[in-house]
Amino acid sequence: MTASDSLAAVAPNVRSSKATDNKLFDQEDVKTSLGDGPLRFAHQERTVKEQIDSLSPEERACVDALKQRWEKKDRGHVFSDEMYLRFARCSPGATKFNEEAAWKVMKKFNPRYLTLTAEKLEQQMLTKTLFVVPSLKSKDGHDVFYMRPSRYFPSKTSTEEIIDNLAYCMNVMVEKEKACSEGIAFMANMTDWSFKNFSVSYCHQFMMMLQGRVPVRVRLFLIVDPPGWFDSIWKIMKTMLSKDFQKKVHMIPASELSKHLEKDCEENLPDDIQCGKASTDDIVSDFVAFRKYMESKK
Repeated sequence: MTASDSLAAVAPNVRSSKATDNKLFDQEDVKTSLGDGPLRFAHQERTVKEQIDSLSPEERACVDALKQRWEKKDRGHVFSDEMYLRFARCSPGATKFNEEAAWKVMKKFNPRYLTLTAEKLEQQMLTKTLFVVPSLKSKDGHDVFYMRPSRYFPSKTSTEEIIDNLAYCMNVMVEKEKACSEGIAFMANMTDWSFKNFSVSYCHQFMMMLQGRVPVRVRLFLIVDPPGWFDSIWKIMKTMLSKDFQKKVHMIPASELSKHLEKDCEENLPDDIQCGKASTDDIVSDFVAFRKYMESKK
């Protein structure tokens, strides 16, 4: 299948694709259907229209310009208003709502990511390799997603599968207005990690995703408990990261997590990392259950 064929295949879904509108979900119905655990992932948000209407004239002009610029000719697909807002808010660089920076992300963005669902990715997410952690925040208040790289084996799982897992989690996180506006944090628990869990191609694609291949601003990247020989890998990784992004990376022992995460973070950290108390199995199963429920209501 060619690139144009791929776009055409997803084009009918992209316009209608939008974040799950959490103003519409019935909390009691969720609780009755799924129990209390999945409710940890619920969040009430303003509608996209309300968010756009509250923008400053300059910010609104950026969103409108991106939409007009994209749709003035046939590109095989168009985006929802929510996505135009997201591209503007998450434009790379020092300032948000930078039209040219946002435009670069839009041109590189793969619309297939907007067709990913929890049902499609369920088996991959249940490997507990990469997932969103409810209630866990950085010192600066950014929501955190978590990865256990030792659970990924390039020889067994394709790069596309793990990148789809990453894209899905990042897109879900910025359904929250605060996360979309202010950014998110990423934590990689390197316990038990070895060269069997690494490939240059996978690493490069992963780093590109963190730096703008999807409209998300990653504000913090914690590499926790890296092996003693990780310097050799870091030399490779650094070449894939911008100077600005390198400043966001911190290689730390688990004992220093409290310096970067909110107070009492242990209660929300997955229990497969030192000092974490939250059940990893429950976090992942609840996340999948909640997303499948919400996506079934679209």
